[in-house]
Amino acid sequence: MLAIAAVLLAAAPRAASAQQSGPPLSTDERRCAGLSATPPDAQAASCTVLLNSGRYVGDNLAIVHANRGIAYARAGDYDRAIAEFDTALRVNPSYTRAYISRGNALLVKRDFERAIASFDQAIRFDPRAAASFMGRATAYDAKGELDRALADYDAALRLDPNMAAAYFNRGLMLRRRGLSDRAIADYDQALRLNPRDVAAYNNRGIALADKGEHDRAIADYDAALKLDPNYGLAYLNRGLSWNAKKDAERALTDFEAAVRLAPDSASAYGHRGTALQLKGDTDRAIADLDKAIALDPRNAGYFGSRGNAWRNRGRLDRALADYDQAIALTPNNWLAYYDRAQTHYLLGNFREALADAGKTAELNANWAPAISLRGLIQEKLGAKDAAIADLRRAAALDPAFQQPADALRRLGIMR
Repeated sequence: MLAIAAVLLAAAPRAASAQQSGPPLSTDERRCAGLSATPPDAQAASCTVLLNSGRYVGDNLAIVHANRGIAYARAGDYDRAIAEFDTALRVNPSYTRAYISRGNALLVKRDFERAIASFDQAIRFDPRAAASFMGRATAYDAKGELDRALADYDAALRLDPNMAAAYFNRGLMLRRRGLSDRAIADYDQALRLNPRDVAAYNNRGIALADKGEHDRAIADYDAALKLDPNYGLAYLNRGLSWNAKKDAERALTDFEAAVRLAPDSASAYGHRGTALQLKGDTDRAIADLDKAIALDPRNAGYFGSRGNAWRNRGRLDRALADYDQAIALTPNNWLAYYDRAQTHYLLGNFREALADAGKTAELNANWAPAISLRGLIQEKLGAKDAAIADLRRAAALDPAFQQPADALRRLGIMR
C-alpha cells in the first residue's frame, strides 16, 4: 500500500489586526490549529466558533477554513474536507498548504486527476514544497504512470532527504519494476529514518525474497513481528519464504497466524489452502480455497490450486471445471493448461490432453514437464516418432527429470 502524503496543518489563525507580538492564541485558536492532540470533532467545532465570530478575513479566514477541512479529513469525511479546502482557496488562491491538503484528500478518494491538478497548483506557488511532489508522485504511481511518479519521488527527496514516506513509496514502485536492489536501498533509508516502521521491514523482506535471499527476508519479517506481533502480512510473507526453503510446517504455522489475524484476507486463505493440499489435508484445503475464491473470485491461482485439490480427491470433473475457470480468467496461464492436460490424460481424453499440453509448451517452450507430458500423450495416440522426439527434448532440457528417461527406456530408446 502506498503511503499517502501527510495532510499538513496550516498555521494557527490570528485576528486580521494582530501583530507578530500579539496576545497568545485563544483556546479555540489552539484547538482549530489541531494543537495539543485535539480530537477532530473538537478541532472542527473550534474552527466553527472562530468562523462564526466574524473576526477573520483574508489569509486568516482561509487558514480557519483549511484547518476545519483538516479536522473533517481526520474524521474521514473527505467530501466536507474538500469543500473546506475549496473555500479556503477561493479566499486565498495562492494558499499552497490548502492545495496540498486538498490533493491529499482527493488521493484518499482515489480521484487522481483532480489530486494531480491540486498538487500542480501547489508546485506552481511553491516549487520548494517537497510534500507537493510527494503527493503528486503518489497519484501518478496509483495511475500507473511510473516514470512521472519516479521523477516526482526523486524531486521530493532532493527537497527533503529525510522524507521517509517518499523512500517507502519509491521502494514499492521500484520493486514493481523489478529493481529489487534499488528498492531495498530505499527501504534501508526509510528504516534509517524510522527504525520502527513495520511496513518497511515487511516490504524490504519481500524485495529480498524476490532475489531469493529468504534468510534475510525472514529476518526482516521477524523484525516486523517483534515490533507488531499482530501484523498479519509479515506472517503471510514469512510463510512464503519458509515455503521457498521447503519448511512446510513452519510455512503452515505462519499461514495459520495470517488467517487468524486477517480473516478477510483471500491471500491468507489461498496460501494456507495450498499448504494444506501439499500436506495431504485435502478437505481443509478445499474449504480454504473456497473461502479465498469467495473473497477474490478473479484470482486464477485459487481456482488452479482448488483444481489440484479436487484432482487429488479423485473428482476430476470438478478439477476440470476449476482449470477451465482459471484459464478463462488468465488465457495465458500455462500452468492451468498443464494441470488440465494432466487431468484429461487421467480421464483418457488424449486429444484434449494433447491440445492443452501443446498450449503449455507454446507458452513455456523450455519447460521439460510440458514437453514430456506431450510425449506421453503422443505415445497414447500411437504417434511414436513424435513421442520419442518430445521425450528426448524433455530429457535434454532437464537431465535430472526421470519421467522422460523412463518413457524412453520403455520405448526401447537409449538416450
